[in-house]
Amino acid sequence: MSIHIQLLTKDDVNPKLLNEIVELWNENAKETADSELEKSERQGIQEQLEQYIQSKYGVIYIATNDNNQIIGFGMASIKKDLIYDMNYGQIDEVYVIPTYRRQKVAKRLVDDLVNWIDEEHDTSVLNVYVDLENDLALNFWEGIGLEKEFFMLSSN
Repeated sequence: MSIHIQLLTKDDVNPKLLNEIVELWNENAKETADSELEKSERQGIQEQLEQYIQSKYGVIYIATNDNNQIIGFGMASIKKDLIYDMNYGQIDEVYVIPTYRRQKVAKRLVDDLVNWIDEEHDTSVLNVYVDLENDLALNFWEGIGLEKEFFMLSSN
């Protein structure tokens, strides 16, 4: 069994592919927030995917299996810190379906995202936002060398 990681470009994009990524995003929402995405949320995510693919400041990688089925995806973007007047990388989403977890698929996606951030944009800071109750994600990110920096409080 081999896993393939692919950078999505404008030439790769079609409605079926975008819908598959949105469905994976929905699976992630069900796992982490116990709720399904509404139609308007799905449309917003699809628009965000299209923007990332068309922008030089966003990127999407997909992971596929031998049958060319999408088994995961990762997204990153470049943000501007206005206080320090610098760019930084942000990993926005990483998701791998449960049957392919613990097989280094997420790690490979993250490696490609980090390489894109470093090579294409020469940034030295990387941010990832993780729900404090998502122990699986917290363990993953700490396991690859990221450290907790601060807690964000919200009224949700």
